[in-house]
Amino acid sequence: MKKYMKKIWKMSILLLVSVGMWSCEDEKEGSMYQIFESNPAGAFLSQQEDFTEWVKIMHYADLYNALNYASEDFTLFVPNNEAVQRFYADKGVADIAELGEEYAKALVLQHAVEDSILVDDFLRKTEVTTLSGSKVSITIDTLNAGVVLLNDEVRVYELGVSTFNAKLYYIDEVMIPLVETVYDRIAGNPDYSIMREAMDATGWDKVLSTITDTITELGIVTVNHHYYTILAPSNEAFAKSGINDLSSLKQTLGADENVKDSTNALYQYVAYHILKGEYRYANLTSFIGEDTTRIWETMATNQVFTVTVDSSTAEIYHINLQGDKATFVQSACDVRGKNGYVHQIDAYLPVWEPELSTVVWDLADYLEVKNIIEKKGVPYQPIAPESEEEANITDATCYTVELSSSGGSGLRYITCVGTGSFKECMFYDRVAFSLGYMGSVTMRTPTIIRGKYRVEISFVYSSSDHKSIRQMTNGSTGGRIRMTFDGDNVKDASPYTTLTNKSKQGLHKATLYDEITFENTSDHEFKFVVLDPAASTNAKYNLQFDCITFIPITE
Repeated sequence: MKKYMKKIWKMSILLLVSVGMWSCEDEKEGSMYQIFESNPAGAFLSQQEDFTEWVKIMHYADLYNALNYASEDFTLFVPNNEAVQRFYADKGVADIAELGEEYAKALVLQHAVEDSILVDDFLRKTEVTTLSGSKVSITIDTLNAGVVLLNDEVRVYELGVSTFNAKLYYIDEVMIPLVETVYDRIAGNPDYSIMREAMDATGWDKVLSTITDTITELGIVTVNHHYYTILAPSNEAFAKSGINDLSSLKQTLGADENVKDSTNALYQYVAYHILKGEYRYANLTSFIGEDTTRIWETMATNQVFTVTVDSSTAEIYHINLQGDKATFVQSACDVRGKNGYVHQIDAYLPVWEPELSTVVWDLADYLEVKNIIEKKGVPYQPIAPESEEEANITDATCYTVELSSSGGSGLRYITCVGTGSFKECMFYDRVAFSLGYMGSVTMRTPTIIRGKYRVEISFVYSSSDHKSIRQMTNGSTGGRIRMTFDGDNVKDASPYTTLTNKSKQGLHKATLYDEITFENTSDHEFKFVVLDPAASTNAKYNLQFDCITFIPITE
């Protein structure tokens, strides 16, 4: 909570400035915003000849005072004068005024991070989130020793210059603010004209242009963020299959004229190339354990695609290995939009039902969970975090929670320290279920290809929280739960009783179903009820689950 309030404080200061409550000649003496005797960031940069152009941008954006007088700390990525001039040349303008004040604000916030980051900590990070809400990746250049890159292209040539309220990192290029949506990225690239026409015709252009929506319930206003990942065939990719315009694409797919109907073949084709959530190329080409194929759920109804690794070919990652497969055009992947990523592929990739593949269901992998916990100042799916943080997610509608009348505090999202006992949890997070005796939770699985599976759960064992459950002491029956899929396939399981007294604190696995058959390719309703009386008598009682894995049985 302290960290969250700290972030709100900083953003409030920036907001006050952005609406003009401070002028460039503010008199702060005697106020809570008084000027510090030691040089804050803005004043320090004003004295440096190499950064005069960036200081002009800070003034024009009306954010100079916020970054100069704020009593909290920042990390600022500061482009030098040459970088700013190259930026102007690329934009075809003479100065920042031609781009407008709103763009200038977005530009400055794109280069500012809350909290001052020491050099050693900075070098250990893989990404940071700017005050504009954008993520900036941090990598060590493997070709040039000692060189640090932001977003794989911007060089940091001096690290950790100290001012009173900030650490400054000097960079040799301006980082363009994310003002374009993923749809804008498609529409603005002539190589994607066929895909853009398909999006426009089906109405997906409006969906992909949505960044946030606002919902008001019982007087409470909630702002939800939307994120998408697009696999985008280029015009060249379409041409390989004899598709040269929208008309020939419709003909190839057998689509009728009612293309805005969600069952139309063109509508489903576009949806098949869209994932809900933001995934980089590295995410799409990562695998679980020794698996060589991973399944990904699309926004087409009950349709998925697979990514398979085949090291015998030049491009080792294949989408839908059989049938009309495609590969990534890696040089045109990770194109960032304000609401997700665009990745170019080299074939038109029709809708196709793949063979059985392992499905790993992260129980916290819901967009609504991301929105809730980030609003509470907790990082979502962090990369090797340095500390454990948590947030209550009981009210997330992706879970239907029924707490016991005799106890239960709900659901908590918990991050896992990157070097700690629970570092093997997927995405460095887990969910703690505190439902009470006879309390229950219902969730929907990802899309699962029809077939037969063994079902396995990955659960967290903490000696402080779960020892009595493992030992079945203090009235515990071992954390027994009763599970169903789609109201059927009733089965009891007690994962914690599979551990022994030699089991170490950490992530463990247990089988929930030796065999279960799904007749149709679709998502499914999964529910479990807590049948352990200790869940209502032990105030610390909780079951901590990471993910559920569906492993194909092909015999």
